[in-house]
Amino acid sequence: MALRRMQLRWWCCLIVMLWMPGLMAGVQAVTYDDYQALSKRLTALKKSEPDLVRVRPIAKSRDQRKLWLVEVGPGGEEDRSVRPAVLVVAGIEGNDLVGSSLALSWLETLVSGYRTDPNVATVLETTTFYVFPRLNPDAAEHFFETPRMETRVDGKPRDDDHDAFIDEDGPDDLNGDGLITWMRVEDEEGRYIPDPNESRLLIEADPLKGEAGRWRYLTEGRDNDGDELWNEDAVGGVNFNRNFPYDHDLFATDAGLHQVSEPPTRALADFVIGHPNIGIILTYGAADNLLKTPKGAAPERRKPMKALDEKDVPLYRVFGELYRETLGLKKELGGASEPGTFSDWMYFHRGRLSLAARPWSPALAVSLAKAGGDPNESSGSEREKRSSKKGGDEPGKEAREELKWFDTHAPEAFHAWTSFDHPDFPNQRVEIGGYAPFARTNPPESMLADLAAKHSRFLTALAGQLPRIGIGRSRCKHVGESVFEVEIHVENRGFLPTVLAHGERSREVHPTRIVMELEAKRFLSGTRTTFLPAIQGSGGTAEVRWTVHVPDRKTIRFEAVSMLAGRVSGVIDLTNTEIHAESRDDAEAERDDD
Repeated sequence: MALRRMQLRWWCCLIVMLWMPGLMAGVQAVTYDDYQALSKRLTALKKSEPDLVRVRPIAKSRDQRKLWLVEVGPGGEEDRSVRPAVLVVAGIEGNDLVGSSLALSWLETLVSGYRTDPNVATVLETTTFYVFPRLNPDAAEHFFETPRMETRVDGKPRDDDHDAFIDEDGPDDLNGDGLITWMRVEDEEGRYIPDPNESRLLIEADPLKGEAGRWRYLTEGRDNDGDELWNEDAVGGVNFNRNFPYDHDLFATDAGLHQVSEPPTRALADFVIGHPNIGIILTYGAADNLLKTPKGAAPERRKPMKALDEKDVPLYRVFGELYRETLGLKKELGGASEPGTFSDWMYFHRGRLSLAARPWSPALAVSLAKAGGDPNESSGSEREKRSSKKGGDEPGKEAREELKWFDTHAPEAFHAWTSFDHPDFPNQRVEIGGYAPFARTNPPESMLADLAAKHSRFLTALAGQLPRIGIGRSRCKHVGESVFEVEIHVENRGFLPTVLAHGERSREVHPTRIVMELEAKRFLSGTRTTFLPAIQGSGGTAEVRWTVHVPDRKTIRFEAVSMLAGRVSGVIDLTNTEIHAESRDDAEAERDDD
C-alpha cells in the first residue's frame, strides 16, 4: 500500500504540472451563480465543444427548474458507457453553492484544455465524466432572493408541528436588512450564557459548573401562529442527501416519505443504476469522509455493514491523504455523516469507491490558516493558553477561533447584535444579529478561485486512479494436430482494484470476464467465458489458460470486459502463434470489414 500511495502521489504531481495552464484558465471567473446563470454557462460549455459535451435535464424540481446532467467524453453513447467513469454530484443540499461552483469550474477546465493540451485530450478520450452541478436548485435560489434565507430542503410543504397548518410559522426579516439572521433573547428559561471570552457569542450553560442559562438563541422571526414556539414550522421539504436507501431515517422530518421519494433523487438513482461503468463518485455536501479516514470493520455474516470493509479502508486513507495534501492541510479534521446520504448508498449498496467532501467550513478555514502560518490564527487569550497548558479546553474555543477568522477574512459575515423591540417578548432584552445566512457553509466569493484550483487538481487526479484493464504477457503454443495452448494475462494498469472488497460482497459489481469467440465444442480445457477474481491495481494480473482445437481457423478473437475498468479486445494469430491486443474501436472496424 505504501508503494501504491507513492505512485498515486507521483501521478497527481504529474497531473498538476501538465494541467496547470488549463487550471489557471478554468478559475478566472469562479462565482456563485443563480439558476439562470448556471444554465447559461452550461449551454455555453456545450456550444464550445458539441462533440465532447452533452447537457440534458434528467428531471424537474418542484418549481419546475431543470436538473442538469453534464456528460463529458468524445465518441458515441456506447463508447462512453463502457469507459471507466467518474461521477460528481454537487448541490444535493440546498445550501451547498460552493460545491456547484467547484464542479462547474472543473468542467470548464476540462473542456478548455481538450483542443490545446494532448494530456487533457488523452484523459477525456479514456474516461467518461458525469456531473450533476446542482441537484436542489430551488433551495439554492434562496441565496439570490430577498430576504436571504438558508435552507437545505427543497421547499415541499410540510406540517412540521402537526397542527394541521402548513409552513405557517417561518422566519421573518424583522429588522428589514434583507437577511434572516438570529435572535438572542434574555430569558431565565434559556439554555445559554454569554461567552466570557467573546461577548458576541453564546455558549451552552453547564449545570455541573453551577451555570444557569439566561439567554435563548432563535432564528430571526415571530411566533406567527401564537403557540409560544418560534419558527417551528418554516419552509418544509426534503433534504435530498438524506433520502437515499442506506440507513434511511424514516421518521426524520427532512428525510422524505420513503427512500428516493423525490423526483430528483429517483432520477439520480436511476441514472447510476443505468450507468454501471461509474467507478469513482465524489459528492459535495455536509457529509465528509476525506478530511478524516472512516473506520472499518470485518464483515459479519447476515448482518448489514455499518462501517467500511476493513480491506477498503487503506484506499480511503490514500485518497483522504491526497485530498488533504491538495488543500494544504497537515492533519486530519473531523469527518461527518448523516443517515440516508447518497455517498453512503453508493458504497454500501452499490459497492463503489464513494468519496464525500464538505468543500468548505469555518473549521476548515481556520485549520488551513494555521497550516499556512497565518499569524492572525496563532494567538489566543491568556485564559485559553493557561487552559491548554493544563490539558483542558475552554468552552467555545472553536467558535471563537472561527469568529476571529471571519473578522480577518470576511467581516461582513457576522452582523453586530442590535437591540430590537420584539412584540413577542415585552419587557425583555432582544438582539438581532449573528452570522448571515450561507456564511458558515460557503466561503467568501473572493476565495472561490483558489479553492476551485485545488479541487480541480483533485478531481482531475481521480480520473487517473480508475481501474483500467489491458492485456499483458500472453502466449499461444501449437502442440500438434490443430491443438493450441493459449495463455492470456489480464492486467490492471490503473490504481484502484477492478472491484472493491465490499463491491464483491454486495455483488453489485460484476466480475471481470474474458470471452473467447469460439464455439464451445472447440474447447478441450477451459470455457468460452471465464470469470476473473478481483485484480489489484498498479499492475495486478489474472491469468487464464485454455486448450483449444481449431483446425479451420487462422485467428481467434477475444475480449476482456470489466464493469469499472473498461474493455480491451485482442486477436490470437494461430499462424504465428502471436497474441495482439487492440482497441475496442479497431476490433469493431475489423468486424465491419469482415
